[in-house]
Amino acid sequence: MRRNSVRATLFALAALWLAAMLPLHSLAAGYPEKSITIVVPYPAGGVMDLTARALADSLTAYVSQSVVVLNKSGAGATIGGNAVATADPDGYTLGFFPVAAAVPEVFRFAYSAPYSSRDLKPISAVAATAMSFAVKADSPIRSMKDVVELARKSGGLLIGTPGKQTLPSMIMVKMAAKEGVKLEDAPFGGDSKTLPALLGGHVEVGAIDFAAIKSSVEAGKIRVLAVCTEKRIDLAPDIPTVLELGYELPYVSSLGLFGPKDLPESVARRLDELVSKIVSEPKFAGRMKDMSIQVAYKDSASYRPALVRDRDNLEAFFTQQGMYKK
Repeated sequence: MRRNSVRATLFALAALWLAAMLPLHSLAAGYPEKSITIVVPYPAGGVMDLTARALADSLTAYVSQSVVVLNKSGAGATIGGNAVATADPDGYTLGFFPVAAAVPEVFRFAYSAPYSSRDLKPISAVAATAMSFAVKADSPIRSMKDVVELARKSGGLLIGTPGKQTLPSMIMVKMAAKEGVKLEDAPFGGDSKTLPALLGGHVEVGAIDFAAIKSSVEAGKIRVLAVCTEKRIDLAPDIPTVLELGYELPYVSSLGLFGPKDLPESVARRLDELVSKIVSEPKFAGRMKDMSIQVAYKDSASYRPALVRDRDNLEAFFTQQGMYKK
């Protein structure tokens, strides 16, 4: 009797486990059965929006369902981020996020986010921005070494940047500490203002996204000294990275696909497999090249620990800079 009782208990437990797993398997098998929305936490027309729309178009061809982009901007990208973090984890509301939306807790000195990185599930990294340090083509500055030497000779150097606590600004802090020189921000707030300031001679060096200066480089007006990326970019393979030059990269400026934290792993894998196919397509790669956007794919297994590393590095940097109130 005891043996039969144990056997019955085991059968009952197995049945319960199977019943619990069936919805997940059936979700993955039939997914998607309706339109998918990809939330972008910035206004339409920017690099992130354009990349998300290219990804959505390619996904539509694979899943036989419409994939639409919804722009939810504001609050340091956390309005869009929270829309995904609080969405039903069924795979029909996804996000296309930069680091600011992916790990909002590290930017708590600037704003308070209603969610954290723990509320999101990273699926795939798709692309990366390529911030660059650049000068006018007729400038005597021909390398980052020249930038350091000019700063040393002049007692400091003003560099045009998008603003303090942005990626190039952080790299400048690390450069200045390593080389023992003074590098200061001239915060213009964005590429559309930094580029004219550089061309007009208001600053000798500017930190600008490569996509914004590609045409000026091709026209012989701008020379790029280095890019703020993990690897050299396909758009300009002869330009060194700051890492190659011996300067730390506080984080990688990646753009990736996310879901709510409870998104079934089977659905996340399905989406990651599709992204892997899309980034290998000549059509998608060509579209990215036409927009001067760097394809930088990472699968879930690589992307998740990379974001943890970036979060920890940013936390350490901002702590060292005294950005957090005690």
